[in-house]
Amino acid sequence: MKLLIYFLGASLFYTQSTFAQQQNPFNNIDITGKVTNNKGEALANANVTIKGGRGTITNAQGQFLLRKVPSNSILEISFIGYTTQLVQVKGRSNLECVLLAAENTLDRVVIQGYGITSDRLRTGSITRVTSEEISKQPVMNVLQVLQGQTPGTVVTNASGYASGTVKIEVRGRNTINSNFPSDPLIIIDGVPLTILDINGSDSYAGGSQGVIRSGIFSPASGESPLFGINPSDIENIEILKDADATAIYGSRASNGVILITTKRGSPGKTNFDLNVYQGISKITTRYDVLNTQQYVEMRKEALANDGLPLSLSRAPDLVAWDTTRYTDWQKFLFGGTGKVTDVQGTLSGGNPQTSFRIGAGYRYQRDILAVSGGNKRGSMSLNLNHKSANQRLAIAVTAQYNSTSIDIISNPSAALLAPNAPAVYDTRGQLNYDGWAPLSFNYPFASLFRPYLSKSNFLNGSMDLSYEITKGLLIRSNLGYSNIQNEQKNLITIASQNPQFNPLGEAYFGNSFVRNWIIEPQMEYNTFIKESKMQLLFGASLQSNGTSSIFASGTGYTNDVLMSSTNNAPTKFVINNNGDYKYAALFGRINYNLKNKYIVNLNVRRDGSSRFGPGRQYGSFGSIGAAWIFSEANWIKRNLDFLSFGKIRASYGLTGGDQIADYSFLSQWTFPNSLYNGSIPLVATRHTDSLLQWQVNKKFEISFNLGFFNDRFNIEANWYQNRCNNQLVQFPTPSLTGFTDVVSNSPANIQNRGYELLFSGKVLENRSLKWEVKFNLSSNRNKLISYPNFSQSPYVSQYTIGKSLNIVKVLHYTGVSPQDGLYQFDDKNKDGSITVDVSGATNDDRYDLDISPKFYGGFSNTFSYKNFDLSFLFYFKKQIGINAFAVSSAGGTMQNQPKEVYLNHWQKPGDIAQYAKFTTRPSSNNSYINFFFFSDGKYTDASFIRLQNLTLSYSTPEKVNKKIGLQTSKIYVKCQNMLLITRYKGSDSELQVFGGLPLAKIITIGLNCNF
Repeated sequence: MKLLIYFLGASLFYTQSTFAQQQNPFNNIDITGKVTNNKGEALANANVTIKGGRGTITNAQGQFLLRKVPSNSILEISFIGYTTQLVQVKGRSNLECVLLAAENTLDRVVIQGYGITSDRLRTGSITRVTSEEISKQPVMNVLQVLQGQTPGTVVTNASGYASGTVKIEVRGRNTINSNFPSDPLIIIDGVPLTILDINGSDSYAGGSQGVIRSGIFSPASGESPLFGINPSDIENIEILKDADATAIYGSRASNGVILITTKRGSPGKTNFDLNVYQGISKITTRYDVLNTQQYVEMRKEALANDGLPLSLSRAPDLVAWDTTRYTDWQKFLFGGTGKVTDVQGTLSGGNPQTSFRIGAGYRYQRDILAVSGGNKRGSMSLNLNHKSANQRLAIAVTAQYNSTSIDIISNPSAALLAPNAPAVYDTRGQLNYDGWAPLSFNYPFASLFRPYLSKSNFLNGSMDLSYEITKGLLIRSNLGYSNIQNEQKNLITIASQNPQFNPLGEAYFGNSFVRNWIIEPQMEYNTFIKESKMQLLFGASLQSNGTSSIFASGTGYTNDVLMSSTNNAPTKFVINNNGDYKYAALFGRINYNLKNKYIVNLNVRRDGSSRFGPGRQYGSFGSIGAAWIFSEANWIKRNLDFLSFGKIRASYGLTGGDQIADYSFLSQWTFPNSLYNGSIPLVATRHTDSLLQWQVNKKFEISFNLGFFNDRFNIEANWYQNRCNNQLVQFPTPSLTGFTDVVSNSPANIQNRGYELLFSGKVLENRSLKWEVKFNLSSNRNKLISYPNFSQSPYVSQYTIGKSLNIVKVLHYTGVSPQDGLYQFDDKNKDGSITVDVSGATNDDRYDLDISPKFYGGFSNTFSYKNFDLSFLFYFKKQIGINAFAVSSAGGTMQNQPKEVYLNHWQKPGDIAQYAKFTTRPSSNNSYINFFFFSDGKYTDASFIRLQNLTLSYSTPEKVNKKIGLQTSKIYVKCQNMLLITRYKGSDSELQVFGGLPLAKIITIGLNCNF
């Protein structure tokens, strides 16, 4: 009996002990597992943590081992770009976890310098534009997509030509030197897009001339290198703005960074995607100018005001030309209809070990002009990703090849021609020089017979090799190469010139070559230290760029047929320019993340540039960024359940600048085209300063982020202050030294301060209806804080201490005098006269007028209802600009005028008018000269709201797709620049060039099919 009791007792004790052991949360077990995505790809470096505690990461195979885990604990498994999963252990020792792509925008992948992050975890200021947003806009240059979608970034078209350059400015102007553009560093798949300014054609006002370095004039004000990049090949674009985001790129990132990542293949069934659209472009905005009757009355009134009789010499347009003739010259120039054709095809697929994507595209866009002209682009892209069987070795190869052809003409400056001017062509179809007599010398249509052609080939490729030495330790090397070749031809044909003077032809040929290679070995280590994750990155960068050009001209051609080569020209001239730039750097990053609640990010970089002399070539730069995700605090979760995300972040750092011409620290010599005592001399070409060194940009930012109702609504507010000192500027030197200036460092200090506000939200979201909203608003204030010995500087006539670098010095226009009908101005210095001293040596009567944009931004809406999708984007900017009528001459000259001038001008003493009396001789009176060249009267409100994009699409039902053998298909309409709301009187408030080619409306209809 005792034995039975003992046995039962032992059994009960064993059962209770076992049950207690199973229920005991302190019973620790070792857990192994694997983390993959829904396509079967292993996710290396995924985080596996005990919720609220310690953790580990996965290896290259996605496997992990977490020791001594309480058996009833919850594991939190996360990976950037995927939705975090919570897995209950329940005593299991082996777990398989499949992560799904994140739907929350805060958790989607964001590319940063040499790595990835997410909006939730980033400590820097990064704005992202996705491929979905890019695809909605039927533009040739992908940079135009950034307008209205990237806070803190001003994007301005240089012209209305599709191939024209696009000026980009990230958080204001950082340099006082007007010879340097504000363009940020652009990196395409890890390869910097570097083009040297070997002929001095770049400037702050005009931006970079892009791929054109021969010195030949381009009607489109240059050619953007991204004109050749196919927007359909781009996965996303990131704009890096603050020190935390940019410092790891060192001196090259002083103006910000634009990262362009092309599309990759993904595992899955091989599929073919075809996208085709056809469209038209049209310019519908015109300025209301005088008809012939009004023009004739204006001219006669002007002659009467000047006391001049009507005669052939003074008014040939009224005596020799038909005063009953009328031509709408704006309609003649811009009344045509352009055409757009775009075809894109991609083949992609693969498995978790190997994936690929092959793309090809063609686009033709005809510019809107009175004669033929068009732009063509052909593109090919390749992406190949492969991993070894053990997943430790990975290779990714990306390449794009694009070929463009541009056939355009310069826009004739004829929008303000007299409405009774003779016909453009004679009865033989030739230019009507004879019909324009006696004003044949003013004939403005010669450019119609002067073709301009430009052909470019752009190759950009990169290869990324990586190998996991052990869990968390990865070595990687990025190899990149790019090559740009451009060929130009500009012909001054005999047919374009007045035959009366027996003209000869001129031909100009230009070739530009850019080659660039970069090697960046890197080592990355990821690990968990108790409850925190540490990421370490160390790398080196070695880059070389060579830019060269050849300019050749031939003159004296006797036949236009011979103008295809300089060999046929009696007189020839050739110039060659070359530039080489070398750059080396060491860089590192430490990222510390405690429980996804406290994050610290440290970047350092040691830069070396060939633009500085020995002992000055290297500079050290860096940044620190920190973020506190306060929504992870328990008291927030308990009391503010509607607040799903809250983060405060700040950053401070230094980036350098070497934006000077190459070889500026070296003496340079040349052989002139003249002899001295019968010999060719060697002549110095510039002063040098061997002590040139880096200028320094100091950047500081504070940001506040909030998410509400499970991140359904998100708000981000950024405030920043950037200061740039030790400026690289041109110092004046006495001309007796042989030169008037020398590039050197100055302690001039420039400040940019501003704010950015972003809002996004899902207003409605149910099975059949979705409505998403995005809004952003930005403002930047620029200021020249200090400049020692400013009165002796070359900029004293341009700038003012304490004011913006974008000021213009102007007289203050006070109206038209009722007595004599002349423009009047404020006598600022009260000396009894109106004076203008452009040298800045004296205090004249001019004021400082800041023409920087006051604020700008965008507002977009996306609606989805069943199979229909509708989206639109408004782009707005508050600014002042040049009056459309102020770009013309005074009313009364042989030039048409806006009706506004005609209806509101002075005619007799006592008239209260906005515009002065008509005159045929405005240069004879300073009133007119001061108004058109030195007055704020020529500036007006040029603010606008533009309907940048409108897209409507219909996705065919799944049943229909199956019947016709398609996976998906979509029919869509895309419209660009459809509506412009503005008080501005000109044809384009953005370009502000009346008579120039404005931005056109584009309407396309297309079909997208996936097989």
